[in-house]
Amino acid sequence: MRLGPFCPLSVTPQTNIDGSASTNRYRLPGIEREGIAQLSLLETALWPLQGGIIRTPRFETSYKFMTDAGQQTAQVTVRSAIGLQSIDEYILWGLLGSTLSRPNPESVLLATPYWMLQQLGMDTGGSQYAELRDSLLRLTTTSYQNTGFYNPETQAHEWVAFQFLSVLLPTVGDVGGKVDNNRCWRIEWNPAFFRFSRLTGGNLLFDLDLYRRLTPASRRLFLKLKDRFWRSKRVFLNVDDLTINGLGFSAERPLKKRKYDLTQCIRELLTHHVIELGKGQADPKDLFLRHGKGSYVVTFYEGEYFRHPLAGRTIRQKNAIADDPLHEPLRKIGVDEAGIRRLFRECSRNALQRWVRITDAAMHEKPQGFPGFKANPAAFLIDGVQHNRMPPDWMHAHEKRREQRQWEAEHAAFTQPEQQNRHRYELERAAELQEFLQSPEGRKHYAPTYKTLLELYQRLEPHRSFAAAHEATVARIERDYFQFPEYSVWVLTQKEQATETSA
Repeated sequence: MRLGPFCPLSVTPQTNIDGSASTNRYRLPGIEREGIAQLSLLETALWPLQGGIIRTPRFETSYKFMTDAGQQTAQVTVRSAIGLQSIDEYILWGLLGSTLSRPNPESVLLATPYWMLQQLGMDTGGSQYAELRDSLLRLTTTSYQNTGFYNPETQAHEWVAFQFLSVLLPTVGDVGGKVDNNRCWRIEWNPAFFRFSRLTGGNLLFDLDLYRRLTPASRRLFLKLKDRFWRSKRVFLNVDDLTINGLGFSAERPLKKRKYDLTQCIRELLTHHVIELGKGQADPKDLFLRHGKGSYVVTFYEGEYFRHPLAGRTIRQKNAIADDPLHEPLRKIGVDEAGIRRLFRECSRNALQRWVRITDAAMHEKPQGFPGFKANPAAFLIDGVQHNRMPPDWMHAHEKRREQRQWEAEHAAFTQPEQQNRHRYELERAAELQEFLQSPEGRKHYAPTYKTLLELYQRLEPHRSFAAAHEATVARIERDYFQFPEYSVWVLTQKEQATETSA
């Protein structure tokens, strides 16, 4: 009998919903929208359920797991400067599912917010765009740390820390301020988190529509049971551990009240046939078993929901052209349906996303140095993709100027202490980058990258090829290999260190 959370195990492959090899985790009744959750993150709540003022930017919890050396405890710390809300997990798992549902998925989701809302099954009014944007903002400020994270790559428990994603949103007129909801938003998944979520043994596929109909606590319980029911038709969980660490109820709330809250979740899952009562049981209260004073175990039985035949599924045709996140941006650029199909069939998504972004900037932002379209935007994009061209110099300069303007606008609004913090952050980041470049790993990446870029810039900018190649090499290494916390995480760390020092 297992009373606490446990780690993912290897299983025998079966058939996935798109015909590819998968595992029992993927057996689902008929679904319309899919969400994908990272399994180790499901062991505990991401954030407490109670609302109100954020008194601390940190949530700490734990769970137990078994190893060859015996039972171990993983300590989980989630930091968020502005806290998380219940909608954030829905958007996180929904957009992750949309990204991973594509063939050969990449860690960048480039799509209009209208497409994202449609994929999430949400309304597409003005308030929903703001709700989506605010949720993405909260998720970008969130970092996750786990001392016993199950890494599906190495199949071992490791100490890990990462953020979920970054977002880049175009603004109206490219002047900062108001976000443009008619153009593509860009979500860049954290590379480690994306790998963990993509690998078999590291993710859980689930019915996003049912998930959305549930209350926040029931959503977490639904995913936890979905993971466990593939191993056993009956699951035992410790009530104290489940309600505090697994579902995020306040530890200050008495056990009696937490049992009542859990019972309400059970009634909700019974309504949707996710679970069922055992033989001879007539009420959810019968599922609780007392193991001693203040100690209860609750039993969950797999419901009819998980026993629907595979033939009864009503899943949308996967990877339909019109359902692709790049379909609408390509259509707005002017590529016809036949051209879109050909691009999807013959070109890499990385190249398509890069040239959609370049063409979109050329159309809407009037970048300095852009000579204009020789024919039309569609021809410009197709030429760049099919010939695998490097991004033009004017695009690189345009993005630098845009980053500079954004930095200046933010800098102007900073108070004096904030300016000092920003200055310290930039100095520390620059020092760390130089140290990385001088390290064996940095030198290993620098030499081949510099050699390749030098050949390029000897043709593009012969008058300053060495300096240009060096700048481009440092920029590429900083982007692809250098690890340094985002400013929001760095600020939280500084505050925590200051608090610990003064304590």
